[in-house]
Amino acid sequence: MKKLKKKKKSGAGAKRTATAKSKAVAVAESKPTKKRKAAPGVSLKDRTLGVVDTVSQFLREVRAELSKVTWPSRKDTIASTSVVLVIVILIAAFLGIVDLGLSKIMRLVLS
Repeated sequence: MKKLKKKKKSGAGAKRTATAKSKAVAVAESKPTKKRKAAPGVSLKDRTLGVVDTVSQFLREVRAELSKVTWPSRKDTIASTSVVLVIVILIAAFLGIVDLGLSKIMRLVLS
């Protein structure tokens, strides 16, 4: 990559001049472009079968991992859900009371 040279000129300011190309163009040109190309001689049927094999392998691995998961019991799920609902109701009530109080204070201040 070539370095930029700076020339000092009198007047509005200094003007940069590049020896060949601007820095942005040089950086953009240095990055390789990726293009998808089919392998020569590979038919559509072979590519489709490869994709199907890959997807089916992925689904088999997902099923194997999900069989290792320790799922909570129905009792645990109900207990956790009820705790979440109670906390949500308490926070909603608190925020409602705070909002009501602040709106009354603002009415008193503004009137």
